[in-house]
Amino acid sequence: MRASVAFNRRLSPTYFHLGIAAPGFPPTFRAGEFVMLRPSWVGDPLLPRAFSIYRVSGGGSDPGSAAAAAPVVEILYKTVGKGTQYLSRVGPGDEAEILGPLGNAFRAPAGTTTAVLVAGGIGVPPISALATQLGTGHRAQGRWQAERAGTPETVPTPHPPSPRLEVFLGGRTSEDILCAGDFEAAGGSVHVVTEDGSLGSRGLVTDLVQPFLARQVASATQVYACGPAGMLEAVGRLAEALEIPCQLSLEANMACGFGACMGCAVPVRGPEPRYKLCCKDGPVFEASEVAWG
Repeated sequence: MRASVAFNRRLSPTYFHLGIAAPGFPPTFRAGEFVMLRPSWVGDPLLPRAFSIYRVSGGGSDPGSAAAAAPVVEILYKTVGKGTQYLSRVGPGDEAEILGPLGNAFRAPAGTTTAVLVAGGIGVPPISALATQLGTGHRAQGRWQAERAGTPETVPTPHPPSPRLEVFLGGRTSEDILCAGDFEAAGGSVHVVTEDGSLGSRGLVTDLVQPFLARQVASATQVYACGPAGMLEAVGRLAEALEIPCQLSLEANMACGFGACMGCAVPVRGPEPRYKLCCKDGPVFEASEVAWG
């Protein structure tokens, strides 16, 4: 759908917070879902890029514009290539093309009392969204389900008590630590680690996650993670060794976002080599399902 840029704020030399006023976009979403996005004026690269939804807020930046009442889809991104370099140059009022929400979402199994949230660098947005939704008793998810079913939600959807949130944020430097305030606002206990020691502990995020998980009751704990592939593999293998269920939001090069191009294949376990699509079957997968290289 055609949309317009509401804001594009620089958070640091390489990280940005972008808001897209998108008329017709659902006002709520499920943590883990993503959008395909491209500035309308960009012809190279031609294909859109996939971005996890950070949050959806209301109202554009110009009260007199038609976009003022439209939901604002917010994403966080890092400038790492041509596409995100172009994205960093857009400003309020510029046109964009957005498709979504797409993909599946994180799930909160019944009986979970401790949710361990692990995020590295730009993998933070879906984990932050999950913390917010878990911290509010899944109210957003209940409303989303009612709207997608085409029926108004007339009474609050009952949900079990929110689990305890333990958040582990990792990055190379302090610049890579994002959204710590969001996790605290959701009621989470935040643990930070950087490879250079510029913020929090020095080391890798798994250095903190491993001893914490070893002390948990496996049946009451759920791990959620998003970040670099190496981090996801390490967290997934660690959780599996401790027999703790773990959901991972994976990244892959997507050209369409809904399974038509077959370009985002993820190897999964089985007696014979087989694949699932990150965009259609994911991006959230059970760690025990992924066949690591």
